[in-house]
Amino acid sequence: MPIPPHADHHALRVSSWPLHFERLTEAASMALAADLARILKQGDVVALDGDLGAGKSTFARALLRAKADDPFLEVPSPTFTLVQTYDYEDFEISHFDLYRVGDFEELYEIGFEESWLTGAALVEWPERAKDLMPSDALWITIETTENVGERRLIMSGTPVWQQRLERLGQKRKLLNCRGWSEALLKPIDGDLSPRSYDRVTRLALDPDGQPLATNPDEKAPSAQSAILMDMPARQPGPELPDGRLYDTVAHRVTDLPPVVTITEGLDHLGLRVPDIYGFDLDAGLLLWEDFGTERLTGSDGNPIDERYLAVVKCLAQLHDKTIPNAFDGAGGRHVLPRYDLEAFKVELDVFLDFYWPHTHRAPCPEVERHDFHALWQPLLTLLVDSERSLVLRDVQDPNCFWLGEGHRPGAIGFIDFQDCLIGPTAYDLSALALDARVTIPDDLQDLMFAHYVSLRNLDDLQTAEFKQTYCLAAAQRISKNLGAFARAADLAGRTGYLEHVPRSLKYLCKVLELPLLSGLKDWYDTHDLLG
Repeated sequence: MPIPPHADHHALRVSSWPLHFERLTEAASMALAADLARILKQGDVVALDGDLGAGKSTFARALLRAKADDPFLEVPSPTFTLVQTYDYEDFEISHFDLYRVGDFEELYEIGFEESWLTGAALVEWPERAKDLMPSDALWITIETTENVGERRLIMSGTPVWQQRLERLGQKRKLLNCRGWSEALLKPIDGDLSPRSYDRVTRLALDPDGQPLATNPDEKAPSAQSAILMDMPARQPGPELPDGRLYDTVAHRVTDLPPVVTITEGLDHLGLRVPDIYGFDLDAGLLLWEDFGTERLTGSDGNPIDERYLAVVKCLAQLHDKTIPNAFDGAGGRHVLPRYDLEAFKVELDVFLDFYWPHTHRAPCPEVERHDFHALWQPLLTLLVDSERSLVLRDVQDPNCFWLGEGHRPGAIGFIDFQDCLIGPTAYDLSALALDARVTIPDDLQDLMFAHYVSLRNLDDLQTAEFKQTYCLAAAQRISKNLGAFARAADLAGRTGYLEHVPRSLKYLCKVLELPLLSGLKDWYDTHDLLG
């Protein structure tokens, strides 16, 4: 996966405040207006400054339509009425055109100063308002350039605006640098990670700059899309009772450079991961391929056997490869950590710290915590000492995309692999076959296991050992997930994650039937932790 030219992150740095955007087409300035619409709030005043024909009204119209999420919203010019007001669910926005204002009395009559007390205001020809303009307004200056159809846009204002617009500016400058200046951003619902994502969409154009149809029989223009990952560097955490940091012990990546290098490394290993279009390592922004929306389930939410088996094939092929100790790439060298005893243990503590209190409405007593650790210690040792390969760590429906047969180099696209490490070969198969978010029937679980064994030509002894590791890895992972689901519900109010608990408990009960895990099963049963 070659990184596109000019992907040097130093070339993508944001200019100092004020923000300058050069060589914007009309569509690019409209996309920037849509970005601003996402962060606008009650009390904001945006001054649109520029000569006649510079594009002030176009910018305002694009912002108002983006705020309404309606590209066809009627936005008449307030040239003669002086103001048009738009009611939104959260607040109203008043659009002023002060070109024909004669004196301050007219401004008082149209409620100029009151407009941002109950809503927000867009003001064209703000200089006509003179001292009535608030000192904390955002000023957007739009200038035409010597290049026909191109504009220069400058955003300036108070340090508060500088802080609010910093991320917007960084995202838009990356997009502009990579040829996506006219693309629109739409947030994608995230998971429990600190990362956030936008789907970036633009029209597909022909060599003459005209929109391409999806096929000759369709009049609707075709869209091109990408994904923008927002992953600013953060300090590892949280702090554990012994002073260690969870992210460090669990080997969690906390900044973007390793993600870029890992993506390149997995591509070299033959795994289908998103192509990288551009990045800003300093800002923690990555623009890469959009795999679409087809995942491993059908429209009814049920698993599609063919797709799950295709993932199994990818894993079997990966596990037959020699895995390096480190990846080298555009993000620097990344040494692959080992899924060691301490990492497994600290993940299991999530179960005690959050699922136990969720179930019992009280913290886990120290004596029970001690017994839990004592039961798991020899089992985790077996897990650590089992056959090892690359563990992607979150191989499940939301992170696996169905690309269709014949797609380079396979039918499955993978994401959410930034925390990959060297660990039990059986880990990812158990995560897939016991998918936390999808109910996998027993027969499909068995089919996936048998398919993997066949693909890797495991003999009876190897299969028995692999089955043991599979159940151990599943029990550990499911326990950790139960704690994470409880934490999301009880601390963050994201109660939707609790719908995965009954399914996870059913999976856990199944793997705990392994004779080796009988003591552990008794402990879970004794403390009413299996539902």
